[in-house]
Amino acid sequence: MYAKGTIKLTWINPKNYSILESEMFKSVSDALSNLPKSKGNNWLIFELIDTDGKKYHWKLLPYGKYKGYLWGMKFRDNPILRYGTILIMIYGVYSLYNLMIEE
Repeated sequence: MYAKGTIKLTWINPKNYSILESEMFKSVSDALSNLPKSKGNNWLIFELIDTDGKKYHWKLLPYGKYKGYLWGMKFRDNPILRYGTILIMIYGVYSLYNLMIEE
């Protein structure tokens, strides 16, 4: 069992994207001193905010790829953004195709 305030450094294994790895620390500075050797900032830092010993509630902290993670989750859960992007891409391909035909 981990105590409230525990810092969790997580990253996806660069050799196997289906594996999430993590390491626990007492402080953010300790976690930042032990970043994984991976492409870019492919890691996130969480802080344990509550636990009953079986369930753990983690807060995402603003380090690593946190903006991309948040944006990706919001994008995935928003059908207007998701399908709107697909429609815009289809329209773009259609427009390029029409330009090529006209020339």
